[in-house]
Amino acid sequence: MSTTRNRGGVRAARLGGRAARGGDPAASASPATSVRAGLALTPQIFTGIWVTLLLALVAAGGRIVVPLTVQFCIDHGLAAGIPAAQTNEVLVGAVLIGAVAVVAAGFSSSLMNRRLVRATESSLATLRTTAFSHILDLSPTRYPSEKRGALVSRVTSDVDTVSLFTQTGGLTLVINTAQMILASAVMLVYSWQLALIVFAISGIAVFVMRRTQRVIAQRYRVVRDAVARLYARIAETILGADVIRVYGVAPRSQARVDEAVSAVRDAQRATLWPLNINTSLGEAASGLITATVVVLGSAIGAGFIGWASMSAGELVAFLFLITFFVRPLQFSVSILGEAQSARAGWSRVLEIIAIPTGIVTEADGETLSPGALSVTASNVSFAYVPGRPVLHDIDLTLEAGRHIAVVGQTGSGKTTFAKLLTRQLEPTAGQLRVNGVDLARIADSALARRVAIVPQEAFLFDRSVAENIAVARQGSTRADVIDVLARLELRQWADALPNGLDTQAGQRGEALSAGERQLVALARTALVDPDLLVLDEATSGVDPGTDVRVQNALAKLAHGRTTVTIAHRMVTAERADTILVFHDGRIVEHGPHDELVRTGGRYAGLYEAWTAIRHTY
Repeated sequence: MSTTRNRGGVRAARLGGRAARGGDPAASASPATSVRAGLALTPQIFTGIWVTLLLALVAAGGRIVVPLTVQFCIDHGLAAGIPAAQTNEVLVGAVLIGAVAVVAAGFSSSLMNRRLVRATESSLATLRTTAFSHILDLSPTRYPSEKRGALVSRVTSDVDTVSLFTQTGGLTLVINTAQMILASAVMLVYSWQLALIVFAISGIAVFVMRRTQRVIAQRYRVVRDAVARLYARIAETILGADVIRVYGVAPRSQARVDEAVSAVRDAQRATLWPLNINTSLGEAASGLITATVVVLGSAIGAGFIGWASMSAGELVAFLFLITFFVRPLQFSVSILGEAQSARAGWSRVLEIIAIPTGIVTEADGETLSPGALSVTASNVSFAYVPGRPVLHDIDLTLEAGRHIAVVGQTGSGKTTFAKLLTRQLEPTAGQLRVNGVDLARIADSALARRVAIVPQEAFLFDRSVAENIAVARQGSTRADVIDVLARLELRQWADALPNGLDTQAGQRGEALSAGERQLVALARTALVDPDLLVLDEATSGVDPGTDVRVQNALAKLAHGRTTVTIAHRMVTAERADTILVFHDGRIVEHGPHDELVRTGGRYAGLYEAWTAIRHTY
């Protein structure tokens, strides 16, 4: 039984476990489920929540004091038939009490807002970093079917919609909810009959609005998806700007971006109709409630209705309370769109976090014995698309400390095989073992220290050359970088750079040549000091002058390690101990160079073709 555990699985369990079973929890979950899932990942929002709610009640209570003050002034002052001096005394006292209550409400509201902003922004920062960390942990095969730019939008734009909602509507909604509760209680005291009428009309309006809300939620999700596609298009266009200019395809690229912009515009417009319905319904409900209370309240006050009684001050106060009750209701309608947009953004972030990563922790994973590593593949197959395998039933043993070259035509499965060896991909069938240990059960940290790959195109960060090398091992110093360059005999090359090791690589390493980027990648790999080294076309795109340095560095790097080289240049295969010949996702030949040339098979044909081309040039 496997003991593998991953952070993605834990997060998926928090989200209800649907993602781990292949479902889409955020897309199908109810609003309440999405909120609960998000709150489970951001517990900071509950810090001091009871103090915040108490401040909200104080703030709402201060506002409710105003209609109570008006009622007291009318019934016990202006309409009480008492002397003017006494009336003035009553009015001044009531106004002072009301003023103190209003000041206290404002102070409490300010404190509440500060606490809510601090808690929500801290929680959203946690959500953003959790999502970003999770994306980094995901295997490429577990990425959702969307462009990388769309993934960026989930961590940025989608979280921003939640942040915008909390800063604008969400904060006010808290205090307005408390205000509605207190206003309802006071209305029931003044006239429970009129209060029930207010509640009935409001209930009907809310019932209809909730129906419309479902349409709004669906359409706001379309908006978020359209925005994600727009991000992907823009990112792709910016990264490919040089190619676009060279081939003069700017109009077509602009048209693709314009199409994405239009899709966002149309999706936003599609939400306006249901939003306008809710806004109009809120306004109609407010007008109907006010008119009904004025008519019935006046009739009660005049004695035309005998089943209730109400003074003039109570009627005026009741009308004030209607405002305190209905305005929050209207506000809820007005921010409904923002709430649905925020929920859609929140859901899209939760979708990413719910995807299991396949991370194997040190506590549950296995370690590897010291020294060079051997690899055994048993019936290994892999498919990027289900039902269309690109590798078929690979059976082999790579001996520890040997140099293995992998050759074959483009598309034969060489790079896929390299990624399986380094667990960038996971077999869809069969098993890979390293020193007898199932590759899938080796702890990620142990694998990172023992297995490394130098890809076809080295990716460099927009940092200095020294920083790009040191990033391979946590805690590495400049002295470590200099030492590894000396071991690879690359110190002279590094010193010859414009600013030495402080030379900036530029975005994606564009400030360096292809060969220089490859040298940085080799030094970075040497700093890891792996025991299984995979070189995927590590000398492709390298100029002849730099090639000498690369080959020398490769020889030193590969010494004493198990090395698998994906090679198109037969000179690399000639030097290998064993050659694996891939064709259509299968190993069709294997053995040393001389033996394979003598047999006259597929490798011999590849070698003969390469020799002819070399002699031609």
